[in-house]
Amino acid sequence: MADALTEPRPAASPSEVYVNAVTLGRRQDGTPWYLTIIGRHTLVVGCSGSGKGSIFWGVCAGLAPAVRAGVVRLWGVDLKRGVEVGMGKPMFSAVATSPAEAVKLLTRLLAILEERGNRMAGQTRLHRPTPVDPLHVLAIDELAVLTAYTDPETKKEASRLLAEILTQGRALGVVVLACVQDPRKEVVGLRGLFTQTIALRLRSAEETRMVLGDGAAAVAPAHRISPAMPGTAWVVDEDGAMDRVRADWWSDQLVRQVATQHPAPVVEAVATAAPGKGGRGTGGVPRAGSGSGVPAAPATGHTTSGRTPARNPRAPRKQRTRSTDGSSAA
Repeated sequence: MADALTEPRPAASPSEVYVNAVTLGRRQDGTPWYLTIIGRHTLVVGCSGSGKGSIFWGVCAGLAPAVRAGVVRLWGVDLKRGVEVGMGKPMFSAVATSPAEAVKLLTRLLAILEERGNRMAGQTRLHRPTPVDPLHVLAIDELAVLTAYTDPETKKEASRLLAEILTQGRALGVVVLACVQDPRKEVVGLRGLFTQTIALRLRSAEETRMVLGDGAAAVAPAHRISPAMPGTAWVVDEDGAMDRVRADWWSDQLVRQVATQHPAPVVEAVATAAPGKGGRGTGGVPRAGSGSGVPAAPATGHTTSGRTPARNPRAPRKQRTRSTDGSSAA
């Protein structure tokens, strides 16, 4: 017997338009590993160097032909200063590289979700992607920076927005792919809202139980994956069975090549959007200032808390003196 996952395998440039699922790599029996996209929120957990990038690009680049066709729209939140998403930025309709920008992006995406929900109410319970009404995929790298390691105000707002997207987005065609290193509840408080989880190499049996569930440490020991096998993971199938898989490796050159071949047809200006004001059937909004009704950026006379800053007290007026002829002088 031999381990079919021992040798790494390079990824291949996608050519077909797939929306429902993407091919990420192979299972331990040598068959292809498909990851369902529609109707699923995916959490990828693994320590540094475990191969999260292979899954991140396996999903985003795997959807690239659908992006170019307008059936899928990618939204990127890269809290590693943009070094990850920057490789394939042309594929994304919008990218945030700081927690503050991420809050604006989430706000815009929630506005799309609200508009779509109002339009679908009483018509259908499951969104079907079309070029006019695409599937929106939010891809987040280093989720913990947004949910645990930023300032309290930003963390609270980001968690609120993300919770609404996770609880409402599946049926409305807005799904989330998030990568994180630390699976603890105090770091990823929304862990239970993700509907499928991929466990790459973890640090301990306790982390394996956190990610895959009670009893998983014995049958799916993600904490025993070798550091020499990045991209190897344990997953739980729909029938509850555990399976070992390995994602294909995406080089920087291949990511840039796919992004060049399949650029996003729509680029959004998310920094000026506000909830409830995004109203197009495609979920797309032209850039602010184009006369399309996109709200402009807030006035510079306001702080981030929305309060008007205090003004300096006005100097008292000089008293007027009245001359003998009845005229007044300053």
